[in-house]
Amino acid sequence: MGVSLYTSRIILEILGVNDYGIYNIVGGIVVILGFLSGTLSTASSRFITVALGSGNRLEMKQTFSSILFVNIILSIAILIIGETAGLWVLLNKLQIPVERINAAFWVYQISLATVMLNIISVPYNAVIIAHERMKAFAYMSLFDVICKFILVLLLRYIENFDKLLLYAFSIFIVQILDRIIYGYYCSKNFEESHFTRNFTGPQVTKVFHFIGWAAYGSLVSVGFTQGLNVLLNIFFGPIMNAARGISVLVQNSVLQFTANFQTAINPQIIKSFVSRDFSTTRKLLAVSSKLSFFLLCIIGIPIIIEAKFVLTVWLKHVPDYTVQFVRLMIIISIWSSLANPLRIVNHADGNIKKFQLFECSLLLMIVPISYLVLRQTRIPESVFYVHLIIELIAQAVRMKIVLPKIDMKFTRYIKSIYLRVLPVFLIPVLIGYITKLMLKDNAFSPLFILILTELMIFALIYFIGIDASERMYLKEKVITKLDFKRDKNE
Repeated sequence: MGVSLYTSRIILEILGVNDYGIYNIVGGIVVILGFLSGTLSTASSRFITVALGSGNRLEMKQTFSSILFVNIILSIAILIIGETAGLWVLLNKLQIPVERINAAFWVYQISLATVMLNIISVPYNAVIIAHERMKAFAYMSLFDVICKFILVLLLRYIENFDKLLLYAFSIFIVQILDRIIYGYYCSKNFEESHFTRNFTGPQVTKVFHFIGWAAYGSLVSVGFTQGLNVLLNIFFGPIMNAARGISVLVQNSVLQFTANFQTAINPQIIKSFVSRDFSTTRKLLAVSSKLSFFLLCIIGIPIIIEAKFVLTVWLKHVPDYTVQFVRLMIIISIWSSLANPLRIVNHADGNIKKFQLFECSLLLMIVPISYLVLRQTRIPESVFYVHLIIELIAQAVRMKIVLPKIDMKFTRYIKSIYLRVLPVFLIPVLIGYITKLMLKDNAFSPLFILILTELMIFALIYFIGIDASERMYLKEKVITKLDFKRDKNE
C-alpha cells in the first residue's frame, strides 16, 4: 500500500492534473469494457475450488480448460466492443482537450490490450487461490507494485516522449510480466493448469450460465462506479476526475487489506458450503465480515478524520474536492466490506439469479438518481451520499436472500456482526472529530489523533468486536508466541 500510494504521488506530479484526469476517465471506459474481469475471477475461483474439492483430476483439468476457453472468447468480444462502442464514446462524448485527443486514443488502445491480457490470466490466478497458495499470491502482488514503482521512477528521466503514453505502456509491460510468471508457476505446480481440448459442452454452458448472471452484477458495479466518473466529467470536467482518481487510489490501497484477506478465506467458505457444513459456513461468514470491517477501520478511520493532513503530506498540492471524496469513499468502502462475504456464500450455492436481480436493480439506481441530484444541486459530493444510502439498502436485501441458504436467522446476523462492528466505527469517528475540534490545527494534533483512534479501535475490537471464544483463541495465540520466544531465547 505504501509503495502504491507513493507511486501515485509521483504519477500525479509527472503527468499533471489534466493528464492524470484524462488517464482516469479513459481508463474508466476500458474498465467498463473489462467489467467481466471481476466476474470471471469469481466464477473461476468458484468452479476450480469445487472441482478441487471433488479430488477428480480429470474434472479439475476439464474445469480449468473450459474456464480458460470462455475467458479467451470473452476477451475477443471485449476487443470488438471496445473498438466500436467504446471508441465512439471516447471520441464523441468525453470532455478531452483537443490537443490531447491523439494521446487519449493511444492510451485507450494500450489500456484495452491490458484488460484483455488480464482476463486471459484470470484462470491461473484462480488456481493459485483455490489451492490457497497465498505466499505465491503475496509475492506476485509485491512484484507487481514494485515493477510499477520502478517504471514510474524511470518516467522522470525520459525526455521528448509523451509521458501519459509511456505510463500506460509501462502498465501493459507489467501485466505481460505478471502473465508470464503466473503461467510458469501454475504449469510447474498444478497439473490441471494445462489447456486441454477434452472439456465438454455442458461444462462450458454451465460456466457461461454462471458468468451470465454474475456478469450482470459486475456490469452494474462497474457501470455505476464509472458512470459516476462520467457524470463528474460531464458536469465539472477532467479536473474533477483527477480528484476522484486520487480518491480511488486511496480507496483501492486501503481495500487491499480486506481484498487479500478475503481472497484467502473465500475458498474455505465455498468448500464448507459445498460440503453442506453450514455451521462452519456461518462461522466463516461472521469472521470474514467482522475482520474485513475491522481491518478497514484500522487504516480508514484515521484517514477519514485527518484526510486533509494525509493528502497534503502525500501530494503536497491537493486538487479541490479530493479531501471530501476520500472521506466519503472510505466510509462507503468500510460498510461495503460486509457485502462480499454474503456474495461468496451466494456464489458457492451456484444459484445466483435471484440475488443478482435484486441487488443489481438497486445498485443500478445510483447513476440516474445521482444525475438528478447533480442537476438540482451541482454539488459533486452528492453522488457519494446517494451511493452510500443505496448501498445500505442493498445490504439488507443481500441478507434477506443469502441467510436462509445457510440456516442463519436475520436477528443472529445482526447480533453477531452489526452490533459488534457499529461501535468500532462510530465511537472512534465521533471522539476523533471532537478531539480534532478541541485541539484545532496544531502541529501535533494529527499524530495524537492517530494514536488515540488506533488505541480506541483496538480496544473496541477486543472488548466488543470479537466474542468470548475469539478472545480466548487470541489469548492462546499470544501466549503460545510468547512462550515460544522465551524458550528460544533460553
